[in-house]
Amino acid sequence: MKTTKIFTLAIALLMGFTLAACSNGGGNNSGGSANTPPPSETPGGTEPSAPPQDPDPSNGGNDPGTGDPGNGNGGDTPISANIGEIMEFGGYEWLVLDVQGGKAFLLSEKVLESRKYHNEGIDITWADSDLRAYLNGEFLSSFSESDRARIAETSIINNDNPEYGTPGGNNTVDKIFLLSIDEALAYFANDSARIAYDSGGKAIWWWLRSPDHAGYAADVDIDGSIYSGYNFVDYNGGVRPALWLNLQ
Repeated sequence: MKTTKIFTLAIALLMGFTLAACSNGGGNNSGGSANTPPPSETPGGTEPSAPPQDPDPSNGGNDPGTGDPGNGNGGDTPISANIGEIMEFGGYEWLVLDVQGGKAFLLSEKVLESRKYHNEGIDITWADSDLRAYLNGEFLSSFSESDRARIAETSIINNDNPEYGTPGGNNTVDKIFLLSIDEALAYFANDSARIAYDSGGKAIWWWLRSPDHAGYAADVDIDGSIYSGYNFVDYNGGVRPALWLNLQ
């Protein structure tokens, strides 16, 4: 009887140890993550950066400020101009005579060169003169493509001579032209303001596009007065080109 009790106790103890071992084994896996290695991290520890954006399609991917010279304005960078100031354009300095409608009326600040109004001493008007052909040909071509695109085409009225009635000839459409008698009077306060100098600082008389007597063209003398009846068209005189410039 005593032996049976001891055997029963031994069995009970053995079962208790077995249950305890099973209980401890389940505790090691609670949560399922205590000993699980962490998931690998994204290199750098950040989310991948957003893909680069395409260039702005509105400017064709060009750098800011680069414009198409074919748009008639020579670019998208506005130019500032104020009446009475001297501004640089196309490698020359210009006197701003007027500003209106997004354009500036410019006259070269100095006499740029000496040329004949026409190569023959004949009765000639601005429309058919060699000087007009030169200014709207060779001289205009000396500007860059983008600068030429900024120079506006201008409807030129060629009035008769106000004193002698000499015909002014046909009206023209020009990019580069000379002032008329009327314009030289309107845009300058007095004779002194009309005096022009060459690059060496010498006062030079300069051509106007208006006719004088037959075979002559009007001009501004070295004292700034509007002179007539002296300079034949085949004389060498000072050239002060004028133009209307698109500012936008």
